[in-house]
Amino acid sequence: MVRPLNPILTRLQYAACVVPSLAIALVALQAAPPAAASAPPIEHVLVVSVDGLRPDALEGDDLASRLPAFARLLRGAHTLDARTDAEYTVTLPNHISMVTGRPVRGPYGHLWTDNTDPPALRDLGSLHARKGTYVTSMFDIAHDAGIATGFATSKTKFWLFEQSYGWQAGGVDTTGADNGRAKIDAFLFAEHTIDLAGAVADRLKRHAVRSLDFAHFAAPDTVGHSYDWDMRRGSRYLAAIEEVDRGLALILDAIEGDAELRGRTAILLTADHGGGVPRRTHTDITCPLNFRVPFIAWVGGDRTPADLYELNPTRARPGREEIGERDANPQPIRNGDVANAAMQLLGLPSVYGSFYGALEPLRTSSPAP
Repeated sequence: MVRPLNPILTRLQYAACVVPSLAIALVALQAAPPAAASAPPIEHVLVVSVDGLRPDALEGDDLASRLPAFARLLRGAHTLDARTDAEYTVTLPNHISMVTGRPVRGPYGHLWTDNTDPPALRDLGSLHARKGTYVTSMFDIAHDAGIATGFATSKTKFWLFEQSYGWQAGGVDTTGADNGRAKIDAFLFAEHTIDLAGAVADRLKRHAVRSLDFAHFAAPDTVGHSYDWDMRRGSRYLAAIEEVDRGLALILDAIEGDAELRGRTAILLTADHGGGVPRRTHTDITCPLNFRVPFIAWVGGDRTPADLYELNPTRARPGREEIGERDANPQPIRNGDVANAAMQLLGLPSVYGSFYGALEPLRTSSPAP
């Protein structure tokens, strides 16, 4: 069953929650602003985070039979050697990096290190209050350009995004027509993977305008914390990834079965962390089982698979045991790259104040066969 996270949200589309007010100085922090790319054919971008997905789960010659939807996505540009944040391998800080393009700490950091349900907005429960200045997200850039936005999740801690980018705390729209301060049009909560995937597929099929959606699948992480990141065939962890695969198949079928979506929709898939060290968790920042994540860029069709590092020679492929320094130059590909990769696909400027790909977003196009 899909339901809004808060009873006040009575509709799945264009939902906004009435939350306590908080006076915040909305100061836009902007890195060097690159010009927007020329308009691409992509009209819809879906960012997918598979919580706790280890990249070695996507390896093997039998992938097409085990995980057919993931196999379809891997026909696009991808790497199984991307990285989390350089200093945190936990869920909420990494997801904030995904939507803002910022590391957790440092001068460009978003500075949110908690990994629990946020406090109320009146108790400084927004990214802007923690940072001390407005933290622009990919939802700001897209929504201010008139693009429909949505967020779907199975974890209550992600309410932080609605509190930060709802009508009370979202930034003023200074780009063209005023599209309002609520930067996320629809905030959806679903307890089960298949319900969440179905809601995302339905939103895509209903879109009459361009869209940017974020879908978070929690099952692998939930099972990993209960039963460990067990890579043996038949384990509960691998079964949870198969469950996500079935959800992704629903979404892919919806895209490829609709002439309005086919060839005009991109999926960017990554993970917030891997897992298994220490057992039933993922907090050891030195362990590659925790900090290695996949990064997949699918733009439809049977394209020739391409290595994202080869497509992006300005990025440094790290050694297998290396997470990469926060201030390293060049950087490895990180999960935080999805924000500006999504902006580039939609022909929009980079996220203000971002770090990952701010000046040069990831090139995600792989050649047609």
